[in-house]
Formats: sequence, structure tokens, C-alpha cells
Amino acid sequence: MAKEKKKEIVDKPNEAMIDAGEKIAQTIGSVFTDERMQFIKDLFQQIKGPLKRIFALFIMLICLGGFFSVQIVDFIKSLLPDGITLVAYSPVEVFISIIWINIAFAAIFTFPLILVEILRFISPALYDNERKLLTRMFPLSLFLFVVGAIFGVSIMAFFGLIFFADMGVTYGIQNLWSLGALINLLGMVAIGFGIAFQLPIVVTILVRQKIVEIKQLKAVRVHIIVVLLILSAVLTPPDIISQILMTVPLYLLFEGTLLYLKVFNKDKEV
Repeated sequence: MAKEKKKEIVDKPNEAMIDAGEKIAQTIGSVFTDERMQFIKDLFQQIKGPLKRIFALFIMLICLGGFFSVQIVDFIKSLLPDGITLVAYSPVEVFISIIWINIAFAAIFTFPLILVEILRFISPALYDNERKLLTRMFPLSLFLFVVGAIFGVSIMAFFGLIFFADMGVTYGIQNLWSLGALINLLGMVAIGFGIAFQLPIVVTILVRQKIVEIKQLKAVRVHIIVVLLILSAVLTPPDIISQILMTVPLYLLFEGTLLYLKVFNKDKEV
């Protein structure tokens, strides 16, 4: 009798585990249906070619970036204020930093191809006016990304780095800056400003596609400033100087875009 009870106790957890396994299998089966798996396969077949081209260019640019890594490091060192000593805190820090420099170099110059492939992929699903609008916006988007990245690095070099260096001197702290940390900082600033400078593109598409009107954007100026401050806090280092230096040009770009749309928008709705 005791053996039967013991066997019954042992069998119940096994049955519970089997039931749980069946439920998990049913859940997975309901998610990965034949139709969805076929859609994923078709999608992969369509993007396989673009992914190969992007990956090939990315790898080629990483190898090419290795030839210019010394010049890039010299350029970064030239941005430093007087009295700053650039150091490596581990034996592999310089090696890893050079790798990140090459990756950043490759990512920046692969970005145009990524945009071209995305535009080519979504083009069949767009109306003629939408396709023409995106085609016209594409060169401007690249230009704004490059200008934003250069502006961000320049602002950080001429204001942010000097501010941080002076703060260290004020508190009697010797400025020994890590090469890896400096590269991460400048890379984050460059990419953040490049993305943030896409604001005119976003506003123009929203207005041209009649998703919002110019007068609606003008009515929420205060909210736009708050959004830009939040965006700057996310895309820049955690200091008020960098955030203000991003927010001001972004707001000027916003106002400039509204002025452009007011003058050149066909319906000229104010």
C-alpha cells in the first residue's frame, strides 16, 4: 500500500510536466504556424541579397579603416584640450579601441547603402508621390547625418571637452583620460547628433503626407522643446552642457523647416 502511494506521488509530477510540455508546444505551434514560417522564409529570400551587399561593404570598410586608424587616433588627440594625457588602462585597451574605431568608420560609410537598400525594398509598396518624396529626401538625409555628426564632434571638442577638463583642474584632479572611454564618448555624440539632425526630414514627410499640419506644429512649440530636451538627454552624455548644445540647433532646425514648408508647401496651410 505504501509503495502504491509512493508510486502515485512520483507519477503526478511527471504527468504535470507532460501537461506543461504539451501546453508549451501548443503555444509555440500557434505562434510559428506554416503561414508565418513561409512568410519568414520569403522575407529572408528577399533581404538575403541586400544583407550580403551591406555585410560585404561593411567588412571591406573595416579592413580599409585599419589603414587610417593611426590618422584617426591622431585626429582624436588633436581635439583634446591642453593638459590632457590620453592613457590606456589595460594591455588590450588600445587594440580594442582601434577595433571600435574601424567599426565606427565602417558603420558611418555603410549607412548610405543601408538607406538605399531600405528605399529599394519598400519602394514597390509606395505610391508614386511617396516614392518621389523619399527619393528627394534621401540625399538631404545623408547630408544632415554627416553635418550632425561633424557638428556634434566639433561642439564636444571645443566646448564639452574643455568644460570637463577645466572641471577636473578646478577640483585639483589630474586629467588622465582613457582612450577607450574618449572614443566611446565621441562616437556616441557623433551618432546621436547625426540621428537627431534627421528632424527636418521627419517634419517634412509628416507635413507633405498630410499627417500633421504646419499650424498644429506651431501650436505645440512648447511641447516640441520638451521633446527635444528629452531626446538630447537620451542621445548625449549626461551633462547639461551637451544637452543644451544639441537642443538649441535642433530647435533652430525645427523652426527653419517650418519656415521652408510655409514658403514652399503647395497648399501653404499656416
